[in-house]
Amino acid sequence: MNHTSNLDTYDDEIDLREIFLLLLKKKIFIGLITFLFAISSILYSINLPNIYTSSAILAPANVDNSLSSKAGQLSGLASFSGINIGESGTKSEEAIERIKSYDFFSKYFLPNIKLENLMAVEEWDHKNDNVIYNENEYDPVKGIWIRDVSYPKKTIPSAQEAYEEKYKKILNINVNKNTGFVSLSIDHESPMVAKKWLDIIIFNINESMKSREKLHAENSIKYLNETSDSINIKSVRDVISNLLENQMQTLMIAYSSNDYVFKIIESPIAPEKKSAPARAIICILGTIIGGLISITIVLIQFFRNPKL
Repeated sequence: MNHTSNLDTYDDEIDLREIFLLLLKKKIFIGLITFLFAISSILYSINLPNIYTSSAILAPANVDNSLSSKAGQLSGLASFSGINIGESGTKSEEAIERIKSYDFFSKYFLPNIKLENLMAVEEWDHKNDNVIYNENEYDPVKGIWIRDVSYPKKTIPSAQEAYEEKYKKILNINVNKNTGFVSLSIDHESPMVAKKWLDIIIFNINESMKSREKLHAENSIKYLNETSDSINIKSVRDVISNLLENQMQTLMIAYSSNDYVFKIIESPIAPEKKSAPARAIICILGTIIGGLISITIVLIQFFRNPKL
């Protein structure tokens, strides 16, 4: 049995040596394929535009504890009356979902930007601080879209296309579970555009939610005043009075606070350094993949026909 084991080991050593000699024999082929992959990866990485990431750190703008406590005590009757006075802690979560939504994109983001900066940018000229457009899609001289697309796409990109293919990809939102702080960032070929767009998002999420809360509180106050006039039961009138006070506080906060949902801890900046692409890594991976593919081809040919 030991003799058989030794023969197997000897055969394995012969096989490994044969494979090594085979690879050595095919070194020119392996080197050529690896070289081609290396050159291709270099050319590919060079042609990729630089991407810049503008980031901001936001903190939920919470109301005072007394208001939150009162909201909890009155939430049952308020819900019965059709009035929503949910806890303020959920506002940041709602805001995050709104920022990611198509509704926010189409109403508050898209009208405040240039569509070509979202859908037709090729690269950023840092020397002249100019955005260079893909001339097969957009003519910057005439200011018209010229791209050739098939249905359902249109010559001028629709809001849905812009949202699905670009906005969702360049927007990044992360929440620190320990602190509740929100990290918000935008990727773009131009660092100036990335910063500007992030400012637009932060401003509009605060303003849009503040406007919604103001309108809701004003309608609630009007409804409660009308209801109070028609009720003579003191206990019910006292509850309505508390609800009115709560809505007045909500309205006061909405009018007095610019940072209604988020307070800015770290403001967006136009970054000087790119965040992508990692050209060195692309070149290294391309070279490694080329080497592995060439070795695989040699081995497959050998096992199919060992005489080659």
